[in-house]
Amino acid sequence: MHLIYYVWRPEQTHVRRIFFPLLSLTFLNSFANGETQAPGNYINWVTIWLSFFFGLLFTILFRFLNKYSKTIDQRSNPGMPLSGWIVFLGINLLVRFILQIYFFWNANYFSESVWMHLGQLGGTKFQLLFIFELFLSLFAVAGTGALIYWFFGRRDIFPTLFIYYAGIYIVVTSVLLFSYHFLNLPSEMISIRRDMYTQILRIIYTSAWTIFVWKSEQVKQTFVYPK
Repeated sequence: MHLIYYVWRPEQTHVRRIFFPLLSLTFLNSFANGETQAPGNYINWVTIWLSFFFGLLFTILFRFLNKYSKTIDQRSNPGMPLSGWIVFLGINLLVRFILQIYFFWNANYFSESVWMHLGQLGGTKFQLLFIFELFLSLFAVAGTGALIYWFFGRRDIFPTLFIYYAGIYIVVTSVLLFSYHFLNLPSEMISIRRDMYTQILRIIYTSAWTIFVWKSEQVKQTFVYPK
């Protein structure tokens, strides 16, 4: 067992509302996966409520960040069009967003049977790690969705928020890998350590894009539009 199975100018309401339909779909998937259990024993309300509050707080954060922009566009020339490596970055964000939804969908975060099984294997520490993974997965989905919104709007806040997002993702993922390394995992979960190498490659890949966004003059001349 694995704890987790391993983003034109759109309307603002699209990203603000994207989390809740996703949460509903995942809940229905977890509900279906638990249909072989006794009635009333397949829903993990702990993770459902945690996800709800995460979605609420992220929506508030998104609305706050979306207002953080220049009030007047003072450039004499329009921004550069999306091209070259920046287009590839956008494709990466879209692919990452789709993959994160897929991983979230299949992780059974809302299944009580998974929650109880983790408790039997390692007690509270495994369940807390499961919650930590849940928040990381939610952050990856919601954060990438917000970045996509700002990317296609060529918003002036995109480069800064991409760097912040990537930095948080790298730090949190590193903490998770560190925890895996020192946990005494049962034999049925030992595959997690093999998957650590994939996560390390993801950290390196994310770091490379972070450096590109930070240093590229093309990025600075493309993402220039205020709210």
